[in-house]
Amino acid sequence: MGIGSWAGLWFALSIPAILLMYLLKRKFIDTTVPSHLLWDRVLKNIEANRPWQKLQNRLLMWLQLLAAALLVFALLQPYLWVSGNSGGHIVFVADTSGSMGATAGPPAGNAEQPSQNPQETRIERMKSEMKQYVKKHARGSEVTLLSMKSEPDVVISREKDVKRIQDAIDGLTPYYGQAAYNETLSLASALTREEQKAEVVLFTDGEWKGTSDQVTFEVPAHTVLVGSGPVKNAGIQQFGIQQGKEGNDAVAVLGSSGTWDTPVEVRIYGDNKLLLTESADLTRHSATLVLQSLAPADVYRIELDGDDGYAADNAAYAFGKSSREPSILLLTPGNLFLEKALQLTGAQVTRMTTEEVASSDSAKTADSGNHASVPQVPKDPPDLIVVDGQAPAFTKEGSWKQLLEETPLWSIGGSGPEVKVNGQEPKVSDHPVNRYITLKGLYVGALHKKPLPAWAEPLVTIGGTPAIYAGKEAGHPRLSFLFRLQDTDLPLSAEFPILVHNAVSWLNEGEGTGLGRVIAGSGMEVPIAADAEQAEWKVQHTGVPGAGALVPEVQKRERGISSLQTAPQVPGLYAFEERNNQGNTTSYLVEAAADPFEGSFASSKPVVLKSGQDDDTGRAAAAAGEQAGNHGADGKIGQSRYSLMWLAAAVVLLMIVTEWGVYQRGRSI
Repeated sequence: MGIGSWAGLWFALSIPAILLMYLLKRKFIDTTVPSHLLWDRVLKNIEANRPWQKLQNRLLMWLQLLAAALLVFALLQPYLWVSGNSGGHIVFVADTSGSMGATAGPPAGNAEQPSQNPQETRIERMKSEMKQYVKKHARGSEVTLLSMKSEPDVVISREKDVKRIQDAIDGLTPYYGQAAYNETLSLASALTREEQKAEVVLFTDGEWKGTSDQVTFEVPAHTVLVGSGPVKNAGIQQFGIQQGKEGNDAVAVLGSSGTWDTPVEVRIYGDNKLLLTESADLTRHSATLVLQSLAPADVYRIELDGDDGYAADNAAYAFGKSSREPSILLLTPGNLFLEKALQLTGAQVTRMTTEEVASSDSAKTADSGNHASVPQVPKDPPDLIVVDGQAPAFTKEGSWKQLLEETPLWSIGGSGPEVKVNGQEPKVSDHPVNRYITLKGLYVGALHKKPLPAWAEPLVTIGGTPAIYAGKEAGHPRLSFLFRLQDTDLPLSAEFPILVHNAVSWLNEGEGTGLGRVIAGSGMEVPIAADAEQAEWKVQHTGVPGAGALVPEVQKRERGISSLQTAPQVPGLYAFEERNNQGNTTSYLVEAAADPFEGSFASSKPVVLKSGQDDDTGRAAAAAGEQAGNHGADGKIGQSRYSLMWLAAAVVLLMIVTEWGVYQRGRSI
């Protein structure tokens, strides 16, 4: 039982007042006397009356005292805690933040008793306690279950079926991104506002990154602490790859909490192959490893192996910088400036000399001659093909045609009708190929006029006519200059080597590359090809063993696939794969990392929920006991208030009716 308001104690002063009235009550004896002596007797009684006398056992006095005591009791607004909140509304707020994926401590109230399952996670412990709560205290109640993701997630709403409630609880999983702490509590407060019979129960491990005191509830609200306690954790804070003298060098920064007496084993993988194993000393809670001369790989992975209670930060990924120089096949009748500029990018340039075609008639002759002696396709396909001038006839059929279709292609010049621009000022758009260049003062006499493909994006226009365009055809990058270098002064410009370097870099990386690290569950930009019709997320490696790797649905828009996507919510390595109508695919690798704040286990503390009905110190003390995890001792968790004020008022009314009966009999009993 509890007290709603201690202010009613002031009315307890009526009890000594009633007693004082009976102490001062005059005492008379009923005696039959002659009528002529009546007034003389009255005068004698007045003279002999004593105000202070021994209290007599009078029914009327006890009724009055009982009525006063009951009035005091009613003014205190008493209530009882009853189980089940039957017929009410219970809102469960499940803390599903990343820290709930850590191992759970001993059960509350049994600090010396180890957990039956040492590998039991906090969220598994929370599920078990939530089911017990529903079984014992939520029979007949409507249950709403909220979980925390990047925004509040309503798992079920006002559900009464116990089986569906338990299934919803079983479906809870940790969310390793930035969880919406305050927003979820605000939603719980809004769902119970102005409700007469409701309560809010927060299940959390105490690793609360929000500010719970900023949300006020109009109904009883309390916290159940589950799985709290110290966590021994070692994590990877940073991991990167840089180009070294003899291969790639890796730098890893490690951090830890708790006491580490033994070294932590660190393993480095390159394209899923174990490259080396090192050990790290975390006795000082931090360590930096520099690993040199790693074998070339597209993706490197670092993993920690130790007695760790939180696995979400035990793996990290880096996209390798291949020590192999990119290979470029240059088909040209001869262009020393272009060849030298390509070599300055660090690429291996293989020149294949072709005949320069000046007219359509000579083109036919040249084509027929070239057709008779078709060169062999390179044994090792190049990373990039650059066609300077009109493409030779042998590139339009057979294996050469297939090679050009499946390889990044840069075409310069060509054939067709021309448009005179007479040195007008170029307009440069924002694109990686145009980085750090302005093309001011560039002279171009004429441009080849041709309709742009559907996948093309103009990068440079002169007089409203496209001069350079780029895009992806069948998932492969394409770059086209609609002018001959010999007809411009671009090769003499200081910006020419920069433009060539940008073009080579963009064409080599455009086949699909690493998009870097993002926080799990957050929004991210993904390059979408104009002809992409389908896309999906694919799991490459899961950073949390046994956690599964639920991939999000691909976000779409009215005219295709949206470039704004949601990263997977479980840490790991994923591929965003695009596919066009011809079946060609392009993949972009993404590392989804856990929110680093969830790996810090130094802030475990009671989470205080402000309830508008909890103004008294007694309830505050009880709440403190609940939030400390002693929810089995006071018996108040999972119970609702049943007011006794109206019952006490009804008994007082009954006492008044009884007193009225005594007065009607006219006896001072």
